[in-house]
Amino acid sequence: MARVYIPVGTVSGTAKAVAEACAAALRTEGHQAQVDTEASIGALNSGDWDAVLVVTATTGRGDIPSNLSPFYIALEEQAPGQNGRPFGVICLGDSSYDMTFCQAGALMEARFIELQGKAPVPRVTIDATETQTPDDDALFWLKEWMEEAL
Repeated sequence: MARVYIPVGTVSGTAKAVAEACAAALRTEGHQAQVDTEASIGALNSGDWDAVLVVTATTGRGDIPSNLSPFYIALEEQAPGQNGRPFGVICLGDSSYDMTFCQAGALMEARFIELQGKAPVPRVTIDATETQTPDDDALFWLKEWMEEAL
C-alpha cells in the first residue's frame, strides 16, 4: 500500500483536524499516512513517500499559514523535483474574502506542479461559510483522490 506525507498549514486547528481525518481514512484503506504540522523538505525527502497530500488553511490576504510557510519557501528555493509523484491539495478558506479565497491552496498546487508533481484530481476548496463539517467534505474528495493517486 501507499505511503502518504501530509504537510499541514493551520491557524485555528481546523486544517489539522481535517488532515487527521484524512490520515485515518487512508489508514483504514491500508495506507500509511504521516501528518506533519512542521513540514520540511527534509521530511519530504527522507520518507519514501508515494504521494503528498497538502492540507492548508488560508490566512491574512491569501497567505499560507505561518507553520507551513517555511515549507513553501523551501519548495521554491530548493526546488526538489517531484518526478511525477502524485499530490493533492485540500484548502480551507472563507469565500467572503473573495479575491483571496483559498489562495494558499492555489499557491501550494502551483508549486507542486512546477516541481513536476502530478495532480490526478484538482484541489478541493472548502468554504467555511458553506459547511460546518469540513472533514466530511474533505473525505468525500479524498475517496476520488485515493482512487486516482494511489
